[in-house]
Amino acid sequence: MGAEISKREFTEQDFIAFKKAWLSELEYVKSLFDKGSEIFSDRFRIGYELEACILNSANLPEPINKKILDDINSPLFTNELATYDLEINGNVFELDAKAPQKLHKDLLSLWKQAQDSAKKFDAQLGLFGVLPSLELKHFNKALYQSDMHRYTLVSQRMKELRHESVKVLFHGEDEVSLQKNDVMLEALGTSLQVHFQIPFDEAVEYYHAALLASVVLVGVGANSSLVLGKRAWHESRIAIFEQSVDTRDKQRREHGDERRVHFAHGYIDSWLDLFEQNREFKIIFADVKNKPASDLHHFNLHNGTIWRWIRPILDKDKDGKHTLRLELRVLPSGPSLIDIQTNIWFFIGLIQGLVRSGINLRKIPFEKLKDDFYSVAKIGLESAFHEPKNGQKVSLKEWILNDGLELTKVGLDSFGIDDVDEYLNIIEQRTSSGQNGASWQLKHFKKFNSIPKLMEDYMKNFEQNIPVHRWSL
Repeated sequence: MGAEISKREFTEQDFIAFKKAWLSELEYVKSLFDKGSEIFSDRFRIGYELEACILNSANLPEPINKKILDDINSPLFTNELATYDLEINGNVFELDAKAPQKLHKDLLSLWKQAQDSAKKFDAQLGLFGVLPSLELKHFNKALYQSDMHRYTLVSQRMKELRHESVKVLFHGEDEVSLQKNDVMLEALGTSLQVHFQIPFDEAVEYYHAALLASVVLVGVGANSSLVLGKRAWHESRIAIFEQSVDTRDKQRREHGDERRVHFAHGYIDSWLDLFEQNREFKIIFADVKNKPASDLHHFNLHNGTIWRWIRPILDKDKDGKHTLRLELRVLPSGPSLIDIQTNIWFFIGLIQGLVRSGINLRKIPFEKLKDDFYSVAKIGLESAFHEPKNGQKVSLKEWILNDGLELTKVGLDSFGIDDVDEYLNIIEQRTSSGQNGASWQLKHFKKFNSIPKLMEDYMKNFEQNIPVHRWSL
């Protein structure tokens, strides 16, 4: 949920001042877009954020993130909402021929730092979309919420805006029905966020390609099928996050206003369309700062509390150039480190391949694309979706094997990256077998009906860094 907030509470005057500053910065952003590519970087770069669960010897949540973070003492590691989670913020790399090797080295180095620290406290780290060993008691705010103002403030604003408790309700094989008076249910999900910096002139095409690729990745990368012992969606994080931080009151829900967490409003003509849409969302953090508009403090803080599954981000690089990047948020953590790297390169390569293909990425009616996203999140790899070339509904698995992998290879080749056969082979085998993290968990649970055994077997495979399609029962 980002960096710390300086205040413990906000006044009505704070919200008025924040909105005024934010609107001023929005006008400044429009002036940047008027200047166009002359002031924006044309470089392609990649980064990532990886959320991890902290477990004790019985593979239950261990609420010691502060101890681990204090021990590591690095800005590349930070809190998550729950004290049994933490986040690793990877370094940023140019997207060139050596990017996969650089990212591999970076991920393994940071992971070893975190895991070595956890072991000092008789704990270990694991990667899950939804941690299967979580129980209702682990959402007690007093016992398990990380000590940051922003988390308390989110809960307070939820109450002010909703006028009722938070409810999570969705159906897989079983019904998941939960209710809380704070934001702690969001801690059910742990994620991998991929950051993809793109050139200004092609930003719209990349956004549309990311929408399509997110439908594919939410299916092939699903790892969140068990929620508090219930068989839920293959990627349950989608439903959980959209409902657990829904700030709309009853009237706004009935009116059909968009959730703060959502797929998209529709296709766009400019990224300004996305930033203009931010007007529709209530301010969460009125953290007013006396800074020039060019710092974009208020603009970025507000944008950061609208959790689109494909988030647009305006930033600056170390050379002072403005940058545009996609924060790709649909992927869960895990199941293994090799699976994570595989998912990253499939995602980036597929987006790049779709853009380079010249396919009309608006051919699929937007509502069909949106419906596909939620259908694939629910059903996983065995679902169907509307393929981009002709807009026909086809098997997701068949499309990946026949078209998706080829597009990905073309995309990665365009960056000069040719050393990714291992990752593409994993996607091919995962798709052919139909076994990702979600389906493995469901099969295991059906066979043994035991969360402790599932956790034990999951962690054995994870520790050996075996790709999930090879996990046996």
